Amino acid sequence: MADTQLDDALIRQLHVTVRAFTKGVNEVMKPLGLYSSEWAVLNFVANHDSFPQSDIAAALEIEGAAISKTLSKMEQKGLIVRTSSQDKREKRISLTEKGRELYPLAAQAAGNHRSAVLAGLSRDDRQQMLSFIQSMLDRIHGD
Repeated sequence: MADTQLDDALIRQLHVTVRAFTKGVNEVMKPLGLYSSEWAVLNFVANHDSFPQSDIAAALEIEGAAISKTLSKMEQKGLIVRTSSQDKREKRISLTEKGRELYPLAAQAAGNHRSAVLAGLSRDDRQQMLSFIQSMLDRIHGD
């Protein structure tokens, strides 16, 4: 296989794998009333309480419009609350009691899915994959 074909196959496989993983997360989160994008935010906020909305978007690499839409849905579900910070333009995101109660159930579902997907990969395999993917991301970001 020529390098161009190999590179195309690699990028296509990464894309397909991420989409399949996300679909699986959506399936395990469905009984909890969540989507994968909401799980990502719930997980982040559970570990970084009262965090600025813009910083959540940056950390998760989500565009402003997409994070606003996800947060609005989560707010409607009663999972998060947005409060103004000293800078009135900035909103800080915190979990509500309902969000804190849902988090361990969602974390368990996500953990089970992740374990099933990564089953059979050694710790060294996972570390090497992480290193490769991080290296790719660093080049995308120009680091």
